[in-house]
Amino acid sequence: MIRSVLIVVVLGLLSACSAIRLGYDHADKLLAMRMDDWFDLADPLRASAHERMHRVLAWHRREELPRYAAILNEAERRLADPAPLQAAELLALQRRVTQRLLVLGGQVADEFADVLAQAGPEQRKRLLARIAESNEDFREDFLDARPAAVRKRRIGQTTERYEFWLGRLDEAQHARIEQWVDARPLDASWRLGVRQARQQAFVGILEQAAGNRSGPQAATRLKAFFADLETPAAPALLERHRMDEQARSQLTADLFNMASPAQRDKARARLKGLARDCMELAAKAPARQANDEAARARLALAAAMLAGE
Repeated sequence: MIRSVLIVVVLGLLSACSAIRLGYDHADKLLAMRMDDWFDLADPLRASAHERMHRVLAWHRREELPRYAAILNEAERRLADPAPLQAAELLALQRRVTQRLLVLGGQVADEFADVLAQAGPEQRKRLLARIAESNEDFREDFLDARPAAVRKRRIGQTTERYEFWLGRLDEAQHARIEQWVDARPLDASWRLGVRQARQQAFVGILEQAAGNRSGPQAATRLKAFFADLETPAAPALLERHRMDEQARSQLTADLFNMASPAQRDKARARLKGLARDCMELAAKAPARQANDEAARARLALAAAMLAGE
């Protein structure tokens, strides 16, 4: 959950080129709010968690953002080449991103294992409540909803994801997305089962850490947990994971190969802008915001922009 919240904010900053600098400057407070909501932290545990969050973000800004910029610049140069994109190229790019997420997971595990070891019954109670709420939302959206509504939601989400890069899609691109969604049933019951198994695994790590009061043991288990999210150990889950990656990469290659010159130019400009933002953020020392009305107003604006409001 800690790493998931970090990824939502850190990578979610890429959801709007104009928002990345503003959002990242406030990421420590945004993350702190999310962590408080999920874990119901109380002092002095809250102060310790917030300090560690600040350290992780400072490290991520300094060490990881230049690596993200390199990946983005490489992708931009590839789009400048008119040769058709291949799914294998995109899979290789995804594996580089996955490696960065593994590094992030390791850093988070090392920083937060001691915090988990200090978690008490109230933190576990809040976490279980939030997990239940999240699963209920999933059921409502994908299990209880009518198939036509689920299909429409999936098509809309996929379209929005690609229009971020390419701008408005044409009729043929829309048709390709619909074909892709129809060819890959959601299998919501199976996905819910995977979610619940992972949630139970995380809660087990939390309970063992709190029982043993051992930060190093918790860190080791957290790293294994995060690694399993990226490359599942269970053969059946790994096969499904790789099939999903392959299908998604093929869809991406197809849509970009169908793109007009204007769409490719838009994607290249987006990649350049994000790479530039990453490098500017990496060079800028993180600053803690003052606890005043102006700071709270900027934080609210950053949260709204990241949420897409």
